[in-house]
Amino acid sequence: MKLTYDPAAGAAFWESISRLPGYPAGLHQPIRQMLFESDALLRLSDVLDAAGARRDQPLVVVWDATPMRRAGEDLKPLIASLLAGHGWQLRTITLQSDAGGQVLASMTHVETVRAALQPGCALLSVGSGVVTDIAKHGSHLYQQETGEHIPYVVYQTANSVSAFTSNMAPLFVDGVKRTLPSRYPDALVCDLETLRDAPYEMTAAGVGDMLAPYVSLPDWYLAHQLGMDSTYTPLAERLLGDIGGLYLAEAQGIRRGQLESVALLAKTIALGGLAMSLSHATTPLSGFEHVMSHLIDLQNELLQRPLAAHGSQVALATVIGARLYRHFLDAFDPAELNIEQCYPPAHTMEQVVRSSFAAVDPSGKAGAECWADYRKKLEAWHTHRADLENALRNWHALRGELEKRTCAPQQLLGILEAVGAPLRWDALNPPCSEDQVRFAFFNAALMRKRLTIGDVIIFFGWDRGALWDQVKA
Repeated sequence: MKLTYDPAAGAAFWESISRLPGYPAGLHQPIRQMLFESDALLRLSDVLDAAGARRDQPLVVVWDATPMRRAGEDLKPLIASLLAGHGWQLRTITLQSDAGGQVLASMTHVETVRAALQPGCALLSVGSGVVTDIAKHGSHLYQQETGEHIPYVVYQTANSVSAFTSNMAPLFVDGVKRTLPSRYPDALVCDLETLRDAPYEMTAAGVGDMLAPYVSLPDWYLAHQLGMDSTYTPLAERLLGDIGGLYLAEAQGIRRGQLESVALLAKTIALGGLAMSLSHATTPLSGFEHVMSHLIDLQNELLQRPLAAHGSQVALATVIGARLYRHFLDAFDPAELNIEQCYPPAHTMEQVVRSSFAAVDPSGKAGAECWADYRKKLEAWHTHRADLENALRNWHALRGELEKRTCAPQQLLGILEAVGAPLRWDALNPPCSEDQVRFAFFNAALMRKRLTIGDVIIFFGWDRGALWDQVKA
């Protein structure tokens, strides 16, 4: 299958998507170059040159200690040797694992990168999503402080998440994952052999991460119709197209590591990052399903346990979100809703939020951080009561629009099965317990200011215990 919008097409790609409704006015090719090629590694020096890096100035290279292989060779020494042979002055930063045995996207690591940058240098990150986000945000903070734009190139090492083309960075703040404004890279290098030889668990996770729009897009549209999000545009869904159909068609090629399929997956992941960035929010790819995943991460991070592959965790949460939508769209009757009971007072919800998160973080920091965000949503919910009343009057039309944007849960499971992704929570690495998932399901809506289907269920007074029994299977 071919993409309607191919990010490998350079200026022609940017010209074509600039005509989509919702494209930011005046924005011209924020990422100068995106390569999706066999042996793109060999063009890395040229990409750095084109990005504005100088060979007589330091090139700060950020990676972690994870061994990586490419075509039978050790990838990181290969990159270092190639760049040194072309005259680059390398200064490497190897990010060390946190207490749980992984490198997490923490401000401590971000500060390490920021402190290593200096006037005239350039930055290259070699890694998957977490390393990319750390390097990206370190560069962003340096630019904010100094006013100097550091040339920054991303060398993507796995088709795992949509971080690589995004101008935002999800980072842990007081144990809670928050998405902060950051910056675009100047260039993206997707060497197909490197992506092919990444652990397949990461590739399957990349497919899973890109299924999130089947919950996040209806969430975004619903929030817009309820007056809770004025930023909605059709840009993201037009840009992404039929992601699910594409992955089903390419499933065998993805599993076999065929370079054409590897490239197609990399391109859709790049489109995912751009869909968020061009919409000025993670909303197109991050709804109820991502907040569930963030809450599972929160539980593990507070206990200093390792985290499962982000995309595979998101995929299973997406299945739950799709089941929740299916049940809501089939069962909701506006005539049965008592609208007076849809507006809980702030003091009640503050107690709910703080007590809910105290169960996993007795220090109260996570609860305080979540309430700071949630209270803004609650205030807006009360303010926009007229929008809810209008939506209820026009429920049939709204239901049809939501239906178009979601997907049958069995279709999502079929895609995951076709690409060999985990189909159960206990099949994740490490496994996720039902208690963890249940906590995430019950409390996802309490974590941040963005409205999702989870909020609607709470405000409408549905029995979440009964719903959990319906959607957990």
